[in-house]
Amino acid sequence: MAVMTLEQRVLGAVEAAQSDVVRLLAELVRFETDNPPGGNEGPAQRWMAERMRQLDLEVDLFDALPGRPNAVGVLKGTGGGHSLILNGHMDVAEVRQRETWRRDPFEPIVEGRTMYGRGTSDMKSALAAYLFVLQQLHAAGVRLRGDVIIESVMGEEAGEPGTRSCTERGYRADFAIVGEATRARQVLAAVGTMNLRITIKSPYTLHLHARRLALHAGGGLEGANCLEKMATRIVPALNELEREWAVFKRHPVIPPAQTLINPFAIRGGGNPFFMPDECALHVIVVYLPNESRDEVRQQVEEQIRRAAELDPWLRKYPPELEWQPAEYPIAFLPSDVDPGHPGVRTLLEAGREALGEPVEVGGGRGAICDSGWIAEGGTPTVVWGPGDIYWAHRVDERVNLDDVVAYARALALFLLRWCGVA
Repeated sequence: MAVMTLEQRVLGAVEAAQSDVVRLLAELVRFETDNPPGGNEGPAQRWMAERMRQLDLEVDLFDALPGRPNAVGVLKGTGGGHSLILNGHMDVAEVRQRETWRRDPFEPIVEGRTMYGRGTSDMKSALAAYLFVLQQLHAAGVRLRGDVIIESVMGEEAGEPGTRSCTERGYRADFAIVGEATRARQVLAAVGTMNLRITIKSPYTLHLHARRLALHAGGGLEGANCLEKMATRIVPALNELEREWAVFKRHPVIPPAQTLINPFAIRGGGNPFFMPDECALHVIVVYLPNESRDEVRQQVEEQIRRAAELDPWLRKYPPELEWQPAEYPIAFLPSDVDPGHPGVRTLLEAGREALGEPVEVGGGRGAICDSGWIAEGGTPTVVWGPGDIYWAHRVDERVNLDDVVAYARALALFLLRWCGVA
């Protein structure tokens, strides 16, 4: 009965002080931490470190890359409870089409129960909620038994080593939450990504006039346009493999058709009087948590090999492949969700009680985020946050403040039950 009374008191405090989480989020949005360009996280991370010190957290402010700090705070428990990592990235997506925004992306505006601004959904609302909930527990004099670790990291938007460096530094717990956008209604697994560069090279260069001899009957000249070979042979083959994956690959909590092969950059040619003698295509490959990364690579490589075999010129001059090339080294590891894990069960129960509706495992997507780096370190990890993925990276990004408050309520309840009260 005493624990129930404490839960009700904390939830009441969250409701009564909800303007504080709005203020914290607004302060975070004003830091221009867009990435790219990146390298601008320092002031925001120092702000975060100071707020954590005020809540009696032990703060570790360290560079994940030179001049680009992470801010990690540890709220030491009294002992005997479960520990928890709360992870979020301080950088936000680059601002594109700035002239089409209705307002300054870094000047938060509240209209009704909506806040506009870059990073509101992805994912400064989670960082604000972490601080806010610990603030309410601190004000209520609540001591938790398990440790709580807040990781405010750099570089997620560009696949940089913010979260990975926390794991390498030794931060681990019994359970972890990465606060990416799920409107607090879904607990997600994460997919993995890797990049591939495909290069087609001709051993010779031909004048534009040679095209009629190389491409038409009776011309008698061996030759090829490498741009066309990429567009007509390799890209269609990758499209076909992607469709095959969508039909046959399955995961218990990730909907179909999220095993993607997305071409995102192509370079070659440039002189209208030459047949392009080189073309490079960059693709990002998305795979499921229950797949082997090496096996997925082999599937892609075999599909490209088969496509080249069907073309006499490519059979003689096959494409060159390089995974994780220097131009685009970004990679994310997948993380899975075990619905039977005690942390997941506790989270679902706390979410249902706090929101007044079920929180489901799985949903509309497999997240692409930093959770895999935490899971690789041995900490069971889920993706669960207050933002709305629909508005992530978009013009006029926004968040529903009712979702943020609901998330804070659920998080507070989860902390009391998972970490335990001293």
